[in-house]
Amino acid sequence: MRSTSASSSRSWSGSAGGSREEVRRGQVPARLLDLSVGGALLVQRTALEVGAIHDFAIELGGQTLWVQAEVRHCRAAERGAGYQIGVEFVGIAPHDQRRLRDYLKGREG
Repeated sequence: MRSTSASSSRSWSGSAGGSREEVRRGQVPARLLDLSVGGALLVQRTALEVGAIHDFAIELGGQTLWVQAEVRHCRAAERGAGYQIGVEFVGIAPHDQRRLRDYLKGREG
């Protein structure tokens, strides 16, 4: 699977029900290890704060899907440099969700 992921230029940090602070960041390329309808596992060179919400662009079959995801865990990668990051999708447009499901169904067969 030649899928990549990159965090976008805007992220939010803060707790549920609390105030949220906008943090500006540049795009960070990442390698996608696992993907499901509910989230993803990726590796990238920089750590992300657990609980932070980021926008991600996921390239699948020549198309880009945009999702908002909350960082659920971040730990040193088992191999090589970087961090293994698990994210849970918390915002995805209906048309992107359909494209993601179609992509995943196509990989099953």
